[in-house]
Amino acid sequence: MRPIRLGAVALVMVLLAACSGVPHNSPPLVISSVGGEVPTTNNEISPHPGDDPRSIVAGFLKAAVASSPTDARHSGSRQFLTPDAGSKWNDGNVTVLADYSIQLPQLLGDTAVVKVTGVNQGQLDIHGVYTPSLKSADSGATSTYTFNLSKVSGQWRINGLAPGVLVGLADFQNVYSARVLYFFDSTESRLVPDLRYSQLSGEPLAQWMLAQMLTGPRPELAQSVQNEIPDQVDPRRATITSTDQITLDLPGSAQLDGQARQRLAGQLAYTFGGLLISGVVSLDDAGHPVDIPGYGTKFNKLNLPDYGPQGVSAVVQPYYLNDGGLISGVDFKRVPGTVGDGKYSLDSMALRRATTGELRIVARTSSNTVVVGPASGPLTTVRLPAGTRSRPDWEPHTSNAWVAVGSAIYRFGADLRPQAVPLPTGTFSGGQIVSLRFSPDGVRLAIVVQGVDGSNTLWIGSVVRSSGSVSLDSVEPISGPTLSVSDVAWADPIGLLMIAARTGEHAKVWAVQSDGSFPLVRDTGELPQPESIAAAVDQPILLATSGRAVWVQRNLVWTSLSGGAQATIGYAPAYAP
Repeated sequence: MRPIRLGAVALVMVLLAACSGVPHNSPPLVISSVGGEVPTTNNEISPHPGDDPRSIVAGFLKAAVASSPTDARHSGSRQFLTPDAGSKWNDGNVTVLADYSIQLPQLLGDTAVVKVTGVNQGQLDIHGVYTPSLKSADSGATSTYTFNLSKVSGQWRINGLAPGVLVGLADFQNVYSARVLYFFDSTESRLVPDLRYSQLSGEPLAQWMLAQMLTGPRPELAQSVQNEIPDQVDPRRATITSTDQITLDLPGSAQLDGQARQRLAGQLAYTFGGLLISGVVSLDDAGHPVDIPGYGTKFNKLNLPDYGPQGVSAVVQPYYLNDGGLISGVDFKRVPGTVGDGKYSLDSMALRRATTGELRIVARTSSNTVVVGPASGPLTTVRLPAGTRSRPDWEPHTSNAWVAVGSAIYRFGADLRPQAVPLPTGTFSGGQIVSLRFSPDGVRLAIVVQGVDGSNTLWIGSVVRSSGSVSLDSVEPISGPTLSVSDVAWADPIGLLMIAARTGEHAKVWAVQSDGSFPLVRDTGELPQPESIAAAVDQPILLATSGRAVWVQRNLVWTSLSGGAQATIGYAPAYAP
């Protein structure tokens, strides 16, 4: 199937950009072609006779988040614009502002200027892709947006404004929902989530999601994933309809071979199945049902679990270190052998199970060496260039391990011959990589980097695999200078947990999406300061705190890992999938 290329499909559709995680269930949809007209609805918020310029701007901003979720063109907001400005205003991008305020107007006869100021948190593009703003709030990085107003029939209206929609942070969190598109990894064996945000629901949402699916993945994933929708599909003829199931008509899809039809079914089921409670999806080609080998003409993601992005085995067990040795978090006994008895003086680690069931470990020692081998021992030292090593990790679905030395990343397999992983030129600017953590699907890598100023930043890169080579692409920071990150773990395929401290504060546990959106502090109660963290899909959070104690969060309550009154002594927890 084709690799995704951004902009490969021209879509006749102007819809609000936005993004969100797992789609909420929605009522039955009546959905037309992607290129169809989107109905607008009357908005309760509208300008009132005699409104002053500041009230007009306030109403314009409020209407953008109070509009109907089926209003794809912000018709409510356009009521506050002059006819000429309303016809020209491009509402495709969204800017999220924290602590924004509307200044008093500057009046000059029948014209006025109103300025809106706030701290820029991030932007959504027309495809719902969120990009965080990494300016420092502490440095006074306030953005200013100017609205020019004039009178129309004696009433103030906005006649000049910057393109896009301004949304307050609280409104963004309350109004915009996460929607996940799925594309296949380069091996076409598992799906990779692509997080978007949208304010829409119902018919416009379904149309918008299909449009984004046809356009392709976000730029960061463009070289790392593939789209199973066939090249010959004409987006002007692609449709999505619904009764008791979602039906997508993709002309040309019947020409795919059996395996390709199965993969396409998986991609569609995971992406669109959440639009209806039934989760049932079917595929047509020019009105004719397409048979999916093994599943017939109707399917849902429960039929296709092997394509899921979780990448976690049915049995996941916790472990941790103490006195340099590996300890089971199930029975709290040292793992038999030299790895458990502390011979290697381990200070950080990652675990995986081989296809034989053997538990394997890659770890950094207190003497700054990297060792690898069976958890029962013996371990072999990996020959790496001189420099400080990072916390290592296993590359999912392979037998390869990754570790950083300084600002370079190395990958090695069973032959223990490290190979440098190519990075975009100038990445990290000489910083020290502290920790590496793979997403469950193995396509994204979270990287904690200590800068020359001592602050730590969280970066996300996309793994590109082609013709036997592996590299990192689109390596970008997702945390700003006011938040220093010391460790990170993937809670699920799109969400991360990190230990981070705001400037001048103690470290806390934070949750953040993989695109840098929605950074929120997690409650750790009266626990000591967190130092390292571990997570796995559908597993409780493991946390090591100062004083070398390991904790677990179950049902929002933190207890010692052993569950008793006494703290579980240890550090550097990890899950073995």
